[in-house]
Amino acid sequence: MKPILCNYYITYRCNSRCLFCDIWKRPQRSDLADCSLNHVYQNLRQLRSAGVKFVDFTGGEPLLHSRLPDMLMFARSLGMITSVTTNCLLYPSRAAELSGKIDLLHFSLDALDESEYQGIRGVAGLKKVLQSLDLAEKLGKKADLLFTVTNENYRAIDKLIRLAAERKLILIVNPLFNCSSQQRLSLSALNYVEQFRSERYVYINRALHRLIRAGGNDIEHPRCRSVDSAVVISPDNKLLLPCFHHQRAAIPINDSLEQILKLPVVNSFRKKQGRFPSCQGCTINCYFDPSFLYTVDEFFWLSLISKIKYARDKYLP
Repeated sequence: MKPILCNYYITYRCNSRCLFCDIWKRPQRSDLADCSLNHVYQNLRQLRSAGVKFVDFTGGEPLLHSRLPDMLMFARSLGMITSVTTNCLLYPSRAAELSGKIDLLHFSLDALDESEYQGIRGVAGLKKVLQSLDLAEKLGKKADLLFTVTNENYRAIDKLIRLAAERKLILIVNPLFNCSSQQRLSLSALNYVEQFRSERYVYINRALHRLIRAGGNDIEHPRCRSVDSAVVISPDNKLLLPCFHHQRAAIPINDSLEQILKLPVVNSFRKKQGRFPSCQGCTINCYFDPSFLYTVDEFFWLSLISKIKYARDKYLP
């Protein structure tokens, strides 16, 4: 199967200081220049030709890139589905120029108490998120709420569900993933949020939760298909393999992405996807979510059921 998704890191800069993210903690990343618009145009053309249907413009904080609206417009002109996740610190000032250009818009919201929010995100930004919700609604856009669940904030889901129901917005439950030094989500936290999986407007990926309960990816019998399913591009125009978080290679793209994807070195990573020592126990959703589509098994069906519920809750009255 062809890759379905591109995780396009357009900047490593960020204006939040989240406890669960290390991008802002690494100067070698945060000091890297943002991506070039010309490179984005070249790569998007070749990604579409290679079969990619979804492009997630990410970071860092993607709204820090001044040319994000141009990237979104170009991707949509190619028939690609666009997604952006933002902390909302800049959304009120950029909402008008982004309006109508993002298919899947996610607002990060991990607590409805200002002190708890600031303790998680390192900045006072709760009011910006609530302001952004009002502004997006006025512009005719229903943003999803992205709730990153940790062992400290999982009980915040009660208030977040009420907010989602009041505004008829999807609450995406995003468990803290296990990667290197990242803390694994406890079963008590997982059990607590799972009790709400049938609530309207609550999206829980049952396949991911099943994977977490099984201890994550097993390198002897890997479920990860990161190289098959996703193309990961860095701001300095390199193809990252096998993924961003467990990067072992960074291949300069120049203007030949489609050819690079066919190289033996990429095929070598494809054969080893999910089998590297660092892959043991991994539960990173941005790679497993598309991976679940590439093998028809229990995870495939659980993922499909979850996505049907998402679509029903989001689009049906």
